[in-house]
Amino acid sequence: MNKIGVILITVTLLFLFGGAYIFTRPTEIPPREDNAHEYFWGNGCPHCKNVDDFVATWDKKDTITIKKFEVWNNPKNAEIMKDRFNSCNPKPTGSQMAVPFLVTPNGKCLMGDTPIIDFYKSL
Repeated sequence: MNKIGVILITVTLLFLFGGAYIFTRPTEIPPREDNAHEYFWGNGCPHCKNVDDFVATWDKKDTITIKKFEVWNNPKNAEIMKDRFNSCNPKPTGSQMAVPFLVTPNGKCLMGDTPIIDFYKSL
C-alpha cells in the first residue's frame, strides 16, 4: 500500500472514532447541589439494599437531602458517578469505582455499605 493510502485510511479512522466520541459522550453532567448527598447505587446490588434498608429506618433521614442515581441501567448516571469518583481526593477505600458510592455535600467520598452506614450513624 502506498503512503497516500495509509494517510487516507488513518484520516478516515480518526474521523470515524472522533465522530463516535462526539456523539456518544454525555452532554452535560449536573453540578453538585448544595447540601445534597449524592448516592449512586445499582438495581439488584445487595450492598446498596443494606444502605437503603438503613436509611429507610434511620431517624435522621428527613434532616438531609439524598439524591439517588441508579447507575447499572442508566448510562448517564454512570457517567455522573465516574465524574464524581474522579474528583474524589482522596479516593475512597479501594481504587476501583463501585456501588454503593456516596458523595457528601462537602465532597467527602465513601464507598461500600458499611462506610456509608457508619457515616450516617455519625451524623
